[in-house]
Amino acid sequence: MDPEEFLILFAKIAADYDLDKHLLAEQAWRESRWNPLAVGRSRDMGIMQIIPSTWQKWSKKVGVYDPFDPESNIRVGAAFLASLKVMLNKDLSIDGDHWMLVAYNWGPINVRRLIEGGKGWLDVPQNRRDYATDILLAAETRKLSSGEPVQTS
Repeated sequence: MDPEEFLILFAKIAADYDLDKHLLAEQAWRESRWNPLAVGRSRDMGIMQIIPSTWQKWSKKVGVYDPFDPESNIRVGAAFLASLKVMLNKDLSIDGDHWMLVAYNWGPINVRRLIEGGKGWLDVPQNRRDYATDILLAAETRKLSSGEPVQTS
């Protein structure tokens, strides 16, 4: 796939899961450099570097079968991200894409333990905070370069 085809795919799938297409694209870039055949040290698979247990659970839910098919892999990653966002908000009363990204990268159990232990953002390991911050900044840069309006608080 060429970069434009990937961007169209990210936009389509992000819309299906109410995610920001730029964030989804940047996360995939950070995970695999958009390499659908990437395999990580922990046997993470595909463009979104999905660990086998997450693939087993979520591929069935979204009806896909090939972790190395870009659309299937992105769809599983997006479904998992969206579920993390809901879980963090509903169960832990925390919101924000930075927490969603940390939960994806560090694991939702680790985030839950941290929050339930009365800790916060500065207690997240630095490399996990950097992961989320780098993706968010790159997504905002991508959004600015596309000419789309950037939401300010």
